[in-house]
Amino acid sequence: MGMVAIIHAIDMDLIAQVRSALSGHAPGNIAHNPMMGYARADPSAARLMDPPARESAVMLLLFRRTGIWHTLFMMRPDGPGVHSNQLSFPGGRVEVGETPEQAARRETEEEVGLKQSDIEVLGQLTELYIPPSHFIVQPFVGVLKDEPLFTPSAAEVFALIEEPIANFLRDDIVDAKDIFIPTFNRTINARYFDVQGHTLWGATAMMMQEFRMLLGFSS
Repeated sequence: MGMVAIIHAIDMDLIAQVRSALSGHAPGNIAHNPMMGYARADPSAARLMDPPARESAVMLLLFRRTGIWHTLFMMRPDGPGVHSNQLSFPGGRVEVGETPEQAARRETEEEVGLKQSDIEVLGQLTELYIPPSHFIVQPFVGVLKDEPLFTPSAAEVFALIEEPIANFLRDDIVDAKDIFIPTFNRTINARYFDVQGHTLWGATAMMMQEFRMLLGFSS
């Protein structure tokens, strides 16, 4: 699909396109590998580790802002956590008795102030393992019917960044650079998305690349 056709689909019928794409076979590792940065275990193997990886879920939100389709990223606050100062989707740990989808909805409500009932879940992307935090994350794609008013949690969110979906179809949004990983005490060269001057890399970039491929972008 050409760039003009892709952008037209985003403008005219994004939700139908995403719903249809999610009903089929997700790109998974084909999408993840270019943005991975370093080798990581398969989620099934991570569940057999000692201790087993913990389960989590996130929500890739789609919403219109002044008529243009966007998604939402959170900048995590500075602190001792392995993902501090990083961009992420709303989400977190799956609690006892919850399904991953219930966790993604609950965490989105807690972190950015949306009612769970306002989110229509269109489907899910491929789960992946995050070695530094020892979590397996299940990403969901949700859409909001109305233009949202976010109320971020001061304890969990330093800033919210709304990015037009069409920007992820630009070739120049992807670059590579050296990134230091404190958990591993080493530097890797990783591909990343430049989101309003912020570095979107790692697991969230892998999810975003998979979503990008659902829209017809091949690399």
